[in-house]
Amino acid sequence: MKSIMLLGCVLALLAAGCSSPKTVSNLEGKGTKQTFSYSYDTVWRAAVDAAQQGELQVMNADRERGYISARRGVQVETFGENVAIWVRSLGPAQTQVEVASRQAGPPVMWLKNWENEILRAVAANVTREAVGATGTGTQIYRDTTVVTPAPQERTTVVIPEPRPSTTVVVPEPRPGTTVVVPEARTSVDVRRETELRLEDLRRQQREQEAALAREEDERRREGIRAEIDRLRAELRTQEQRLSELEREVK
Repeated sequence: MKSIMLLGCVLALLAAGCSSPKTVSNLEGKGTKQTFSYSYDTVWRAAVDAAQQGELQVMNADRERGYISARRGVQVETFGENVAIWVRSLGPAQTQVEVASRQAGPPVMWLKNWENEILRAVAANVTREAVGATGTGTQIYRDTTVVTPAPQERTTVVIPEPRPSTTVVVPEPRPGTTVVVPEARTSVDVRRETELRLEDLRRQQREQEAALAREEDERRREGIRAEIDRLRAELRTQEQRLSELEREVK
């Protein structure tokens, strides 16, 4: 009889620990909160990106409600997790994010909680969107963490002077020799090369930003941030060059 009662208690505890997307959606106010000194739009985009890390999949993202539902499916070590994210505007430049993470079934080998990981990813994402930002300052107010962007540094972009026109000197052909004169590149060709370079730089920037969101080692994060800043500076240079080329074509 005691064995049956003990088994019943164990089953009840396991059932209580299980969750579904619907039950997690009712946990607002019971998750982990963090406040960011950024606009609602910036934090919303950062939260959607953060909800797609690892094996997590976004099930629903309702911007008007400020609600994101995500889940991880069954793994070898777990039945998965259900995650709910609420994004709430506290003012023109202050937004709160709350994350609740619950097991989708009884634990197999270990428990996984996404709350802190997602908040760290949101902090990394909003930082990278601040143009010229070099870091963040963190202030603790009771149970809420406020992330404040660091002062922006002035960035000086040096635009190289236009190369002088090149004169091609064609030697007189010797008898029986065919001389092929290369065609001069047109403004359209140069513009196309610049556009391709911009696409490649933006691809590299996206890859570095994704690596920054995943990386936890602070020294490696600093190296990734430096590479992102370099790519941003080159992007601005190439965008300025493309703008000048488009004016020449017109």
